[in-house]
Amino acid sequence: MTQLEQRTPSVRPKMGKDTGTAETDENYDLVSVLYHCLKAADACSQYVADAEDAGDDELVDFFDEARQVQNRLASRARELLAQRLADAAEASDEES
Repeated sequence: MTQLEQRTPSVRPKMGKDTGTAETDENYDLVSVLYHCLKAADACSQYVADAEDAGDDELVDFFDEARQVQNRLASRARELLAQRLADAAEASDEES
């Protein structure tokens, strides 16, 4: 077993609905994916600039494509999160 396998459980333990926050596990996960995709897209922008400085068009194209993929994933996570939060707010209003 590698060190990474020892540190990383193969199955994420279920925390139930009590995550220690007001959000569900799923919403927290969406926020996390959104954050990490935006950070990755930002890093790819720097990598594009580095590749441009090096005159490496192949890497410019690759890092730009990676940036676009990360931005698309971030947009999808944002849409899903917005819809889920709107649904939760609507359900909360109906309970009141």
